[in-house]
Amino acid sequence: MKLRNILATTLIASTLLMPLTACGNSVHSSNKVRSDHKSSYGNADPYMTNLSYICSVEGAAEYDPPIAGSELYVHFDVSDEYINDPVDLKLYIFKDKVSFFWNEDNAIATLSRTIYSDGSDSLTFHGYLPADMDTDDYRLVVADEDFNIDSVFVQTIVGDPSQSNAYYAVDKPVIYLYPEEEMNITVGLDIQGDLTCTYPVYDPDFGWNVSATPDSVITDLSTGRNYDYLFYECRCDIPDPFAQSVCVRGEDTAAFLEQYLEAAGLNYSEINDFITYWLPRMENNPYNLIAFPTESYSELAELNVSPAPDSVIRVYMVFSPLDAEAEIPEDQQLQLPQTPERTGFTLVEWGGSEI
Repeated sequence: MKLRNILATTLIASTLLMPLTACGNSVHSSNKVRSDHKSSYGNADPYMTNLSYICSVEGAAEYDPPIAGSELYVHFDVSDEYINDPVDLKLYIFKDKVSFFWNEDNAIATLSRTIYSDGSDSLTFHGYLPADMDTDDYRLVVADEDFNIDSVFVQTIVGDPSQSNAYYAVDKPVIYLYPEEEMNITVGLDIQGDLTCTYPVYDPDFGWNVSATPDSVITDLSTGRNYDYLFYECRCDIPDPFAQSVCVRGEDTAAFLEQYLEAAGLNYSEINDFITYWLPRMENNPYNLIAFPTESYSELAELNVSPAPDSVIRVYMVFSPLDAEAEIPEDQQLQLPQTPERTGFTLVEWGGSEI
């Protein structure tokens, strides 16, 4: 059985090679990509020419960290100098930590420019990492055709796929709040991964500060706008997501979800929201492999709510489209959950991933 995987992660860092204000963008740092300041190599180094074209870098790979043999994109924010006078830059990958070994012939891999539009403030390189790379920190060097170096940064690359995590896009987790009477509530997210989108806007320091009514009319206290639920999306690593699963015909998906979600404790309105979001992506597939690793997801995406709810119901689904029916061993078949009680202040959340 072959599952279609969509695995992604985002790595962001400053190159520290020029003032951060040069591009007019804020730059976020990450322990995935580290920058080497040119001056640390000494003024006598003939390769350090400080072209000042690159402001920041963002890499996208199938795995985090990237593994040998995998596909790699690297996206740059560029300075006004590059926009006004673009040159043919390339991205070179070196294992050597000292720059006098760096030249085009000694590069382990070279990524060529794939996307650049006149007047744009971004530049993209694309390529494949060699399959025989060892686990190590590698120097990624941006240089022009004469090997005048603009930027140097460090990326960990692993040779053993088991040392890298598969990150899944978690789509539309939504949070409903049902207090017994209208009250102010703070909701915080602790995601072991990347928080990619929120609505209303999530404050990373204070979370969502809202008021909610017993029928989950949620008001953002900072704007006064009303919402049916709190929305976010993220990427995180879900270990063994199909440990307990079921294979369902596409045409039977709606009926299966109605049965499972009712058993999981969702009410009719929440079930309607869930199915109308996911069904267009599922019902036209010949089959869907479906699982609900809610407990694993809840450990990776913790909710910090004050005051604390009396009842918490979270539902996280993963599915993969299949061309043919899959045989699920009896001890790995998904079972209906025991329906929880909704008592007192109740929080309900649902979301999912296609993988």
